[in-house]
Amino acid sequence: MTKGINRRDFFKVAAVSGAAAAVAGCGSDPVETIIPMLVPPSEYQPGVVFNFASTCTECSGGCGLVIKTREGRAIKAEGNPLHPLNRGSICPQGQSSMQAMYSPSRSKGPNQQGAPVKWDEGIAALATAMKGGKTLYIGKPRSGSFKKLLAGVLGTDGSSLQFEMSPYASIAKGNEIAFGTAEVPQYAIGEAKVLVSFGADFMESWMNSQANLRDYTKMHAFSHGQKGKFIHVSTHQSMTGSNADQWLSVKPGQEAQVALGMAAALLPGSAMAGNEGLKSYLSGFSLEKVSERTGVSVKVLEELAKDFAQGGASLAIAGGNAQSTGEGAKLQVAVNLLNVVAGNLGKTVLFGAETQMGGDSLSKMADAIKQMAAGAYQVVVIENVNPAYALPKGAGFAEALAKVPMVVSLSTEEDETSALAHMHLPTSHTVESWGDLNPRKGIHSLIQPAMAKLPGYETLELGDLLLALGKQLGAAEASAATYQDYIKAAWMGYQKDWAVAGPFEAFWKKSLQQGGHFGEFAPKSVSLQSSAYAAEMAPKAEAAGLTLLAVNSSMHDANGAGGNRSWLLEIPHPVTQLVWDSWLEVHPDTAVELGLKHGNFAEVKTAAGTQKLGVFVNYGIARGVVAVPTGLGRNIPFPTYISTRGKSLLMPHVEMAADVTIKPLQVGLSAAQLLDFKLDPLSGDLVFTTAVEVKATDEDAYMVTPEGTAKHHDIAALSLEYTKANMGDRSLKGRGFVKMTSVEAMQGHSEEHDLEHHLRHRHYETTLPDNTSFYQERAADVAYHVEWSKRDKPVYYESHKWEMAVDLDRCIGCSACVVACYAENNVSVVGKERMSKGREMAWIHIARYQEPNHETGELETYFTPQMCGQCANAGCEPVCPVYATYHNDEGINAMIYNRCVGTRYCANNCAYKQRRFNWRTYEFPAPLHMQLNPAVTVREKGVMEKCNFCFSRVRAGKDLAKDQGREVFDGEILTACQETCPTDAISFGNIKDSKAKVTQIKTTTNRGYTQLDEVNYLPAVTYLKKINHDNKKA
Repeated sequence: MTKGINRRDFFKVAAVSGAAAAVAGCGSDPVETIIPMLVPPSEYQPGVVFNFASTCTECSGGCGLVIKTREGRAIKAEGNPLHPLNRGSICPQGQSSMQAMYSPSRSKGPNQQGAPVKWDEGIAALATAMKGGKTLYIGKPRSGSFKKLLAGVLGTDGSSLQFEMSPYASIAKGNEIAFGTAEVPQYAIGEAKVLVSFGADFMESWMNSQANLRDYTKMHAFSHGQKGKFIHVSTHQSMTGSNADQWLSVKPGQEAQVALGMAAALLPGSAMAGNEGLKSYLSGFSLEKVSERTGVSVKVLEELAKDFAQGGASLAIAGGNAQSTGEGAKLQVAVNLLNVVAGNLGKTVLFGAETQMGGDSLSKMADAIKQMAAGAYQVVVIENVNPAYALPKGAGFAEALAKVPMVVSLSTEEDETSALAHMHLPTSHTVESWGDLNPRKGIHSLIQPAMAKLPGYETLELGDLLLALGKQLGAAEASAATYQDYIKAAWMGYQKDWAVAGPFEAFWKKSLQQGGHFGEFAPKSVSLQSSAYAAEMAPKAEAAGLTLLAVNSSMHDANGAGGNRSWLLEIPHPVTQLVWDSWLEVHPDTAVELGLKHGNFAEVKTAAGTQKLGVFVNYGIARGVVAVPTGLGRNIPFPTYISTRGKSLLMPHVEMAADVTIKPLQVGLSAAQLLDFKLDPLSGDLVFTTAVEVKATDEDAYMVTPEGTAKHHDIAALSLEYTKANMGDRSLKGRGFVKMTSVEAMQGHSEEHDLEHHLRHRHYETTLPDNTSFYQERAADVAYHVEWSKRDKPVYYESHKWEMAVDLDRCIGCSACVVACYAENNVSVVGKERMSKGREMAWIHIARYQEPNHETGELETYFTPQMCGQCANAGCEPVCPVYATYHNDEGINAMIYNRCVGTRYCANNCAYKQRRFNWRTYEFPAPLHMQLNPAVTVREKGVMEKCNFCFSRVRAGKDLAKDQGREVFDGEILTACQETCPTDAISFGNIKDSKAKVTQIKTTTNRGYTQLDEVNYLPAVTYLKKINHDNKKA
């Protein structure tokens, strides 16, 4: 036998070599030096929130912002309470600006034809091209110092165009015709007693919605026995129309007829009665003639005119997509005549503010497209606008752009237009930049960076990019070292112009702290011109046949800026409640005539093309008209993403496996694909209506609402026979979630009453015999154990009990509170498929109920915010087997996430269905994870969650008060939903404080009630009844 290694020796050698390998593998890691932050910046302290005042640039409204930062990164946008426009509130799009800041579709650095390029090389290439020919700059509407810098960089061979789809040019042109000044005036909604809107969706997308809503609340909220009246005359009942005390349905283009009819009725008793030219013109619009043309009864028109006669304390407004029918400027002239006859000029209609709303007329864009196609421009620079998406295909923008030798995109995100550019030089987001805005005279807002540039993203501030470009072009205006220096130099001059005393540094610091410099404007007087009642100003007769109307909403507009943000797509549309999709809205009578079925697809054919849309049947639209929403049809910004852990993405529309690739998903349809590129001949605004043919199909459209698919639940449809008596699941169904009273009842003219035919008989005692809380009954037992354990203070409600009041007379259903909650509490977005299964995660949602008023024939809509009621006798607490949900000593129904085992017993036993279960662990694709609020735990699969009254804010407020040795001030702690609400519908505070606002509301109002009080859960949320005028039910 040949001698070899034996078994024992083999194991000896193996053991020694294995040990040696193990020792080698345990060698120390490469040495890395930890550099301590011995002297951290003043604005960086771990765990401490720092706020930076800035300005929103989501639209041209110029609302003030406060950017909330933690550990050097922005995590939430709030409204600036010092800003005179929005006064602390912020719209859903403004709230969602954080998703734009951290969007996965942000461009990471400069590139040319897809290949990376250095910044200095890119700027040099652009400068060289600009020297060789004419340049066109297409950008967002901007005011302030930027316009001067841009003009200096472009020089005499360049031109600029401010692009925005909102049709404000019709307002300016109408005022030029009527008063000789092409100005967008200041509309003092708060000073009016009666407001009549001719299609202007001022709560959503017309002018500055937040300023409008602040003033609307002043006008419309019940106070001292009085309540203003709001009447909406339009083709489509938007969210704004849903809140009207009276909605008057007319076909597109008939609004001007109604306005002129009202003016004719008021003329004999007005100061303009002696104007023979006006009298002759309005004679053609008697109430009888207007009634014959519009189908609105003479009686209704008489009542409108009577309501509007308020001696200068009324206001008529017009505009927006719904009224851009090719005669938008004529409508504005008609509304101007109505305001003049009613004596509103100089009282509720104020000139001299020079409001900077919207961009240039689209007729200027049409001319630019023709010049691009003809080769007039060698360079086109496009900055943070998306005309390739927003403009109808008939405009020929993409084709004309292809003929330009050099196209450069300066957009922050990659979009449909940047994809057509030869070079992309991405600019920083507003949160990372300097700037200023001048939304109207007297208001000068600052933009300052709240954080450094996003790590891993090589972007450049727009102002710094222009300065670098200007230096290479030899522009004298570009002498400043940085754009911050340029802004400071400009504001040094402003200080002198505004005669602000003191050193500049003090003025600059104060301006930064409060978000700008704010003052008033001096109104100027204007007079009516004879051109306003010239024969050619008379509105034409409406076009015959079926009409398509493209409408904006509070979530999306025709510019498409928010169409790729998951928060705005997940939140139900205020009227239809649909999510993650487009739809075709049709009146029931029109649906019957065309053979359309709710929830099925329909083929929609216009001169621009043919598309398929799901049918949504609704009373809130005129007969003979169909409507589609704007702002959708964008790609959701998810780059190809391969999961190695099988987890769901932020939008888990498919089940994730280890090697599944997720590609961008297009959501809905762009309304521009169905529109012609037709412009108003007077103003140049885009016409948002067109002739249409609609053909029914039997194909299921798979439209989704929070309750599931519209096809299965029929939540927004009428009965199959479209009977007016049956509103399906849209109605209150006798549940009493929304209760109403009347102005007359509140004035004491009659007994306050409920809608008894909507309420169940209350056969339960809703409180204990002594009217105390379930937990207060335990107080004696608790006190005994406290004494036995030698504790200093009892447990339940010793000094704080947090409660909330929601005023349904103020809530308009805008869902700004919902977006704020998503941002504050790290709420996950689940996507269309899981929404269809009822697995939404929103902690607060706006429930919308619609019912027909059989007396007036109107569709009445009611909104109510629904969140966890923090019930004192909660049904969820006793059924939890692991005590994951409990009632803390401040009245909050709290959750211990790491105890929860996901039985969902609590959700089953919640009568309000306000608990949310995590069916998946949702990921936030980079860099979106940087937006997460570190003060709130990110939940995982198998955990229940819900509203907790923003308890992280409660703890932070209490800790601050303790550190300062004082009690918490009333109003010091604001929930996220309360802070953003533009109508102050939500009040929150310590009910143990007798002077707190929430305590005063709950103890003094006769409108308060709790929902489903028969189940005896004793919720801490009190709702205040909606107050209706006598033309509505009460």
